[in-house]
Amino acid sequence: MTYVRLSLALALALALALAACDDSSTGLEPLPDFEKLVVVLNSIDLSLTVFPVDSPSEARTIGLAATGSPVTLAARDSLAVVPMGFLATTAIADLVTGEVWTVPLPAGSGATGVAFANDSIVYVANPNLNTVSRINVFSKTHEREIAVSVFPQAVIAHAGRVFVLNAELDLSFRPARQGNISVIDIGSDSVVANILLTGFNPTAAAWRGEELYVVNAGTFGQGDGSLSVVNQNTLLETGHFPDFGEFPGGIAFDIHADAYISSFSYGLALWDASADSFIASPSNPIVVDGHTISSAVAVDSDGRLYTLIPGDCIAPSVVLRTDGASVEEIDVGVCPIDIEIVYREIG
Repeated sequence: MTYVRLSLALALALALALAACDDSSTGLEPLPDFEKLVVVLNSIDLSLTVFPVDSPSEARTIGLAATGSPVTLAARDSLAVVPMGFLATTAIADLVTGEVWTVPLPAGSGATGVAFANDSIVYVANPNLNTVSRINVFSKTHEREIAVSVFPQAVIAHAGRVFVLNAELDLSFRPARQGNISVIDIGSDSVVANILLTGFNPTAAAWRGEELYVVNAGTFGQGDGSLSVVNQNTLLETGHFPDFGEFPGGIAFDIHADAYISSFSYGLALWDASADSFIASPSNPIVVDGHTISSAVAVDSDGRLYTLIPGDCIAPSVVLRTDGASVEEIDVGVCPIDIEIVYREIG
């Protein structure tokens, strides 16, 4: 997620710089414009809430399916992809028209976890089958299966590779052993490395330069959440930090390269990745507008923080956006569970 946002932000900055130098007498074609969109996945009412970053009052709802249990999404340009959990399909939604297509997955996949590898290809984790599905979002086809380790539940792509977070859960959905990461080469669709982690139940990750920061949720009820750091060149865990409390679940870097970690039990922790220390720990967390629960977190290119408030998962809820000085409530659907911020080309 972070890699996609940074890549598109750089593309936007380049476009603006070139546009400033453009002279209509040169005969150059106009450069494209971009719109920043926030995409929120609402797990219980099986929908997406989509709104422009600068106009949240223009939020729209896109229904995904009549049944399913989605908990993750990936978005790129005008498309969002959502694995539908116990419904063995992946939904592909056009963020502009609201049109939705479904791509069948192997029966019993339990599809959870997805990432764009490039404009046309996404990889979807199938935790019940210990595989990853490669899907072409333009042709709306399932291309192949790739075997990984036990209970893959999150996917993140970077530099021609796909990193699959394997939770190694047993039949009672508790960690049987420490987690690991299967590294897939996109060109060959083969697993080229397996990275052993110190933490248990890896559930989310984000890039900071050449390092992948992995949130390990730990074992429910034991308060043993942790953070692993993996180097993309050596493909080894180079750091592991405990004390992330009960079941942390999401991560997003801000414009200062500090990492926000969301948790259903305490709200938000803030980690200084340069100093390897807490700025705000789970015992003294960031609590936005009094909410001590956060199901996911994101930061936009202007530095504003977004935290999803799941509420009771019975009625529609909100995403809170803050610039540090004020807090804005933006209405979303029932049980918001994941969020992406993307740039959409509009010209």
